[in-house]
Amino acid sequence: MAKEIRRQLQEAAEKHQFARLVRALPDSDELEGFVLEVTPSWTLIAECGRLALDGFVALRTRDIVQVRRRGPHDLTVRWLQRHGPWPPPEPRGELSLTDVRSLVESVSRHYHLISVFEEDLNPGAVYIGAPVRTGKKRLKLLEVNPRARWAVAPSSFRYDDITRIDFDDRYNTVLDALAGPPPRA
Repeated sequence: MAKEIRRQLQEAAEKHQFARLVRALPDSDELEGFVLEVTPSWTLIAECGRLALDGFVALRTRDIVQVRRRGPHDLTVRWLQRHGPWPPPEPRGELSLTDVRSLVESVSRHYHLISVFEEDLNPGAVYIGAPVRTGKKRLKLLEVNPRARWAVAPSSFRYDDITRIDFDDRYNTVLDALAGPPPRA
């Protein structure tokens, strides 16, 4: 089954197909967008909602259980082909999807804020902040709250618990602009 899912994801990426990804995690969102890259560990999509692209989402590939691909006549595809950008753009810089630590390190070289999800532990929670340390087993994230205020101390996340990382979406961009750079430790 995992090989078939990866084959479908890869085909969606090659054909720039709009896809809905269903994951096996309890209470997890179905995500819609364009698959950009697939590895056995992580899958990267350009998220798309309400006929507009909205940042990038990296998901654990093993959690994806269904790929619903739409054809070239899909409304979202036709709209983006006409009003751009088309094809969906790649993120800035080279990203490493080999493991979560490499993913966080490569994303944080080009984007200030990331959203971290631990959907196995807390399905409704999202933690947004600036990575301040990528250790061997844990990520230290200096969080920023919805009022664009920085936390005093970083939070710690085990890499094994991270199921999803979002970046460069509208919400993170607004928080980044209003919060300014993180305070120095």
